[in-house]
Amino acid sequence: MTEYVLTAVRFDQILDRDDQGRPIKVIKHRRGDVISDLDKREAQRLLKAGAITEAVEVAEPAAEDDGDGDDQNGTPPAVVTEAPTASGQTAADQPRKPRVTATAEKWLAYAKSIGLADEAVAGKDKDELIALVEAAEQK
Repeated sequence: MTEYVLTAVRFDQILDRDDQGRPIKVIKHRRGDVISDLDKREAQRLLKAGAITEAVEVAEPAAEDDGDGDDQNGTPPAVVTEAPTASGQTAADQPRKPRVTATAEKWLAYAKSIGLADEAVAGKDKDELIALVEAAEQK
């Protein structure tokens, strides 16, 4: 079964409904959660929307590897599941978007961190920076 990592902030997975169609069994997922029990249609819908990405397994390098696949304690190496975003960064590496009430300096730093050119953000006030960031994120 394919595993996915949730890139959206939240996803409520409905597992069962009552006679009137109201959800009675729901799993609440948060950003970064690994989801493995999606049906094919739901997975395609969420992939298309950009709410999930396929999980990529990355093995951590061992401190001292003697070639048998175990570390010094006799346990196999850990496997980390990460989902790269569209920019190629994992969710943990991406800067966090500031709140609307944050200072213009924080918005300026965030705009530069997501790749907006210095010329595009120079001399802009906070409202203009927010508009530029939102336009860039829509692309």
